Amino acid sequence: MAETVWSTDTGEAVYRSRDPVRNLRLRVHLQRITSSNFLHYQPAAELWKDLIDLATFRPQPTASGHRPEEDEEEEIVIGWQEKLFSQFEVDLYQNEAACQSPLDYQYRQEILKLENSGGKKNRRIFTYTDSDRYTNLEEVLGPMWR
Repeated sequence: MAETVWSTDTGEAVYRSRDPVRNLRLRVHLQRITSSNFLHYQPAAELWKDLIDLATFRPQPTASGHRPEEDEEEEIVIGWQEKLFSQFEVDLYQNEAACQSPLDYQYRQEILKLENSGGKKNRRIFTYTDSDRYTNLEEVLGPMWR
């Protein structure tokens, strides 16, 4: 018989608090896990003396100073209804012709401010808020569109 490869325990929990929801903060940690990641964490003491150190094969910084490992991990603290723009939204709202509503123009101003102050703090983690136009098509069209 085959063993179960995944776990049905998703770590869900319920936390009750009397604090206002605006005080809620979530720390999100996103990390790419591959088989090569495990090789980077192997202690040097376990390596045989006659083998080449694995650090020799680690990616080196490019001329710009960018290290490939930086793209492997991201951590950010998000507040309730805090807007973190995706790269798609940044590209979209930089074009004034794409703005259709007052919220679009507000997002455009926020993105322009972010660009002037050194860019956004997130790379892959982004959020939607209650005021965003994002709509799940299943909610609108029903389950037949799955």
